[in-house]
Amino acid sequence: MNAQQQLLTRITSYCEENEEVRALILIGSQVRTEFHADEYSDLDLIMIVNDITQFTLSNEWVDHIGRHHVSFVEPTIGGQEERRILFDDALDVDFVIISKAMAQSALVSNDALSILSKGYKLLVNKENITIPDPDINNIGKFESPLASEYINVVNDFWYHTIWTTKKLLRGELWAAHFCVNNYMKQKLLWMIEHYEHTIHGSNYNTWYGGRFIDTWADDEVKEGLAKAFSDYNVADMVSALFETMELFRNLAVKVGQAYNCDYPFHADEYCSSWVHKKLCDYV
Repeated sequence: MNAQQQLLTRITSYCEENEEVRALILIGSQVRTEFHADEYSDLDLIMIVNDITQFTLSNEWVDHIGRHHVSFVEPTIGGQEERRILFDDALDVDFVIISKAMAQSALVSNDALSILSKGYKLLVNKENITIPDPDINNIGKFESPLASEYINVVNDFWYHTIWTTKKLLRGELWAAHFCVNNYMKQKLLWMIEHYEHTIHGSNYNTWYGGRFIDTWADDEVKEGLAKAFSDYNVADMVSALFETMELFRNLAVKVGQAYNCDYPFHADEYCSSWVHKKLCDYV
């Protein structure tokens, strides 16, 4: 039994003995059918408890499990509280902490079932929780966007090409770097996901937040991404901005055609022309 398995055994034993903990569910890479856990994988756990604050604000319960070095709380995608803890040997455990009432609704929601459909294991079950079998035909199915949503994403992206250019010209490198490599990439990822679904179908797994993108994105996308991120200097940011613009445009036009949405060519042409004029000295 390796160190991670020993830690999971201690967590499970603690939850079995503590009456405040009503259930413990293992999810994530340790139990999913794709992209199995390796030596760097964390433990992802859903812990159903009587009193959430007792487990999000106090370290007392963590001390019973083992020595820890870093601990903080952040919201999950679904808005629950997640306690992230680093134990000895840099073992990372993510506890999604929810109440019994929250569990009743959360564990039958599409978002939760989409996660559980990738694999789970009930480690502690004092409440006789039953998790319904997910409908593979519906769980995780990618929905086509409304035309208004598509147009908004495209206009948002092109607006920020000029915003980034102004930051570069003013010497605000931090803001420009963040926008090129983060904010605009979020819009690009939205378009990449939809592009892949127009090719492979609504049930194609594009994961979340770009995870495993090198395994599910087409070669055209990966080739573009290889040139779309910058170092912290003006010339490199300009190059990455232009590459990001080109990749986004190519994908957005194809996505618009597939979804019968009119691509806002005027926004593209106006912003592209302005940006290229202002940054021509850097290329």
